[in-house]
Amino acid sequence: MAPEIHLNQPYEGVKVDVFSSAIILFIMVAQHPPFTTAQPVDPFYRCVAAGRFDIFWRTHCKNKVEGMEYFSEEFKDLIQQMLALEADKRPTVEQIMNHEWMKGFIPS
Repeated sequence: MAPEIHLNQPYEGVKVDVFSSAIILFIMVAQHPPFTTAQPVDPFYRCVAAGRFDIFWRTHCKNKVEGMEYFSEEFKDLIQQMLALEADKRPTVEQIMNHEWMKGFIPS
């Protein structure tokens, strides 16, 4: 769930869905979730909330065959935007569809 839901704050459905979509997309690529819960007690989420994506990505790449090259820069950028702590900073669906990663290679 998006952080605004955990904090019992008013939320916009589309922005919450963008956050959730980022988690699903991350799972599809990484084969595991980016964090357990969008709360400060989760160490991975703490990195996201603090803007320490360098630590977030380095830790998620530790056990990957290609290491830091496992996630493309375009993928990292898209996920970081979609997981923005502040809902109004998350991209729109149109912006996501026009993102460089979405226009990239499609496996057959």
